[in-house]
Amino acid sequence: MIIGERVYRHPQQASTVRLVVYDRPAGLSEVEGMPDEAGFLVTEEWRGASKVVKTLGFFNDREAALERQAARAHELEGQRYQPVAPAA
Repeated sequence: MIIGERVYRHPQQASTVRLVVYDRPAGLSEVEGMPDEAGFLVTEEWRGASKVVKTLGFFNDREAALERQAARAHELEGQRYQPVAPAA
C-alpha cells in the first residue's frame, strides 16, 4: 500500500521522478536480497523513454521512511525539479 507519493519534473528535461513510500507487510518479497519483514520501502522511479526504479531504503519506522522521502525531494528541488500533482 502506498502511504506517501511525491512527483517531480524538471523544467528542461522530459523525465518525471516519482518518490514513493510503500507499507509492506511481511512475507511478500519475491526478490532475492530484499527484506522479507514488515516495514516501509522508499523508491525513486524515473520515467522517460523507459522506467528505472531505485530503492532509497527499507525502514522499520514510518516516520524514518517519510523523512528519507522528504530528504530526497529536497535534493531534487535543489536540482531545479518542481513538484507536480501525482497521476490519479
